[in-house]
Amino acid sequence: MTRPWKVLLLTLLVPFVALAAWLAYHETRIPQNKGEVLNRMIELQREGRYDKAVQAAQNWMNDSRRDISLDGFMYDQIAIVYIAKAYKKPGSRDESVRRAEENLQKALSFFDGQTQDDLSLEPFEIGEAYKILAEISDKDKCRLYEKARALFVRQLPMIKGDSYTAYGHTTPLEPVRGDVRKHLNAVNEKSVKGGCQAHSEQ
Repeated sequence: MTRPWKVLLLTLLVPFVALAAWLAYHETRIPQNKGEVLNRMIELQREGRYDKAVQAAQNWMNDSRRDISLDGFMYDQIAIVYIAKAYKKPGSRDESVRRAEENLQKALSFFDGQTQDDLSLEPFEIGEAYKILAEISDKDKCRLYEKARALFVRQLPMIKGDSYTAYGHTTPLEPVRGDVRKHLNAVNEKSVKGGCQAHSEQ
């Protein structure tokens, strides 16, 4: 090979190697904070790489430097990835529903293990995810609807008082209770339409 061809080949090869190295680093780099990991998960979901999005979250959760108080939130996010995968990839829907439920249960266990001194809508949020799982599940609708219903019922007495103030902003709580009741009634209706056991309104 003549010298000009070697120079040309080297000129073409260097950027390719640099790009490959950057991609490898980008793929394996552990995000440094919540914002980075969420952005990475969103990016991977948009590309249809759901398992990689989950892996990004799990890698971050395995990093000893992370904020452990965010683990419950991250389990929620992993469940959301699996819910998206269930919608987009019907061939693996049952597995995605199962994995989503596993992570919702981890999020709930994490929540139950924390001291609740403040208003939290975590049961409602997890219940809403269970409702979505029931709607897309092929074989576990009734059981998943029941889990959603139980979490909405659990949430209602946790919303105490007329208002909640945080960061200088006051939120009236009756509309929040109304929203939980609306979702509870919707789950009851969908459950009955799905042939599941009827429940009286709460």
